[in-house]
Amino acid sequence: MVAATLIGLAMGYYLDKWLGTSPWLTLIFLLLGIVSGFRNIFILTKRELDRQQKNNQDDIEGSG
Repeated sequence: MVAATLIGLAMGYYLDKWLGTSPWLTLIFLLLGIVSGFRNIFILTKRELDRQQKNNQDDIEGSG
């Protein structure tokens, strides 16, 4: 999450310097980075919960 936020911040900052649009692109890309970080956390959490649920089902079927 931190990496996505920092990448968005850096991209916005350098685009603002290049295009002279300070602070708008920095803010937009910072928000996009934050959203991307939360999306990554959501995907990883869902993947782990699915894996744990599959393991629990395998354990129940194996012992029953």
